[in-house]
Amino acid sequence: MAISIQFLGAAGCVTGSQFLVDIGPRRVLVDCGMFQGSPDEMERNAMPFAYDASRLDAVLLTHAHLDHCGRLPALTRAGYRGPIHATSATVDLAEIVLRDSAKLQVEWAERWNRHHAPKEAAGSNGATASAGGETDDETLPQRLRSAAPEGRTEARQPLYDEHDVDRTVEQMRGCDYGETVNVTDGVTATFHDAGHILGSAIIELSVTDGDARLTIVFSGDLGRSDTPILRDPTPLSHADYLLIESTYGNREHDDHDRAVEELATAINEVAHDHGVLLVPSFAIGRTQEVVWVLDGLVREGRIPRVPLYLDSPMASRATHVYYDHPEVYDEETRELLRAGDSPLRYPGQQFTDTVEESKAIRYANRPIIVVASSGMLTGGRIMHHLKDFLPDPNCTLLFIGYQGEGTLGRHIQNGAKTARIDGTEVNVRCRVRSISGFSAHADEHELEAWLARFGASGPGSNGRPRTVFIVHGDPDAAEAFAARARGELGMSVHVPAHREIVSLT
Repeated sequence: MAISIQFLGAAGCVTGSQFLVDIGPRRVLVDCGMFQGSPDEMERNAMPFAYDASRLDAVLLTHAHLDHCGRLPALTRAGYRGPIHATSATVDLAEIVLRDSAKLQVEWAERWNRHHAPKEAAGSNGATASAGGETDDETLPQRLRSAAPEGRTEARQPLYDEHDVDRTVEQMRGCDYGETVNVTDGVTATFHDAGHILGSAIIELSVTDGDARLTIVFSGDLGRSDTPILRDPTPLSHADYLLIESTYGNREHDDHDRAVEELATAINEVAHDHGVLLVPSFAIGRTQEVVWVLDGLVREGRIPRVPLYLDSPMASRATHVYYDHPEVYDEETRELLRAGDSPLRYPGQQFTDTVEESKAIRYANRPIIVVASSGMLTGGRIMHHLKDFLPDPNCTLLFIGYQGEGTLGRHIQNGAKTARIDGTEVNVRCRVRSISGFSAHADEHELEAWLARFGASGPGSNGRPRTVFIVHGDPDAAEAFAARARGELGMSVHVPAHREIVSLT
């Protein structure tokens, strides 16, 4: 039985998740995500796929974040017509994410062509960002494929549009946690709870050939233990081969209770100063957790009831999907619901539906809290808030999530005194703080604890993987976690390179 995996994304970087599994004549793709971060990384999104999309048998999707699902409509545009298997909650969230992404891509291509391909503005560190239109995507618009003859001003075409998303959604097939799905001849997949965002899954891929059976586990993005709303990642104990993320493979998060206390301190500070707490947040997952925590802080009397603006249409739609899937909640959240409380609603919270309403926030009576996308300051409505609030010493910019290399978020987090937004240098005079305890990713200790459950002795015995592949991490994080897995757990570990093909036995 000849089996191989090609690492077409999330190898040597965090984003762009895409793994092609060849099983003889059968081909299964796990994830089809966008690259995010620096402009050089995002160039990859416009490149042709490394395989014939029409020859894929099936696609498996771990979850609905753009760096895992964002190129699915491009895949269907390229000719894929088979099923896309994911949990039911992921199917619902992915439709929201992909429709927003398609809208952004079409709008960006139109603006580019209207202005005849103007030069891109870049800050001193190469980070650049745009306020954009009404979209709420988590990434800068991609540099799109040229469709113009040589020698003429380049025209830009979107990677995909709404019609491609329609086709993609039609091909999606929802399943439950623990359900085993028939993928193709001799191949099944079981989706386990990854605890990262609503519907996120660890995928256990089983290949059968006569009496021989091989199991490949894809961790997807693993969540943290004891965090609000969702259950902990499902512990597994057997895999012949394992792909595990390493986003925080070299870092330890703050304790969640400490993170909540730091959030309360920041809110009380801006309340005292009649300022603004500006929280860049990913529309799916992080925003819902922040609302959950703020609701609890108000109920406990630890913060005043500061008005909250949730400035993200995608977050609003995603929150309604959260309402529709209580079956994936943890016991604490279920208990609150049984008691008649809705922990996903902060008292008096306001969703802003239009860009005009969003821009009007600058005139609101202070103090206020503004939670807006994108989480890495790479586009969306957060950009005009930065122009309004970065120069104000009574405001606080609070990072609660990962800031990718080359992003404006990382630039400011590292101490920049100015930020270039829409071609204008904006002074950074506000307080800048970071809290790591709200991360939706497991840290180095939590990753090691989850990995340690796979067997207790030699390769291939007691469930221990023959090889552990370290993916979804910047090089320093991936190598650090690889060293930990080798040294602390005695695992056989490999850190794959982009586009590398590894044969499995």
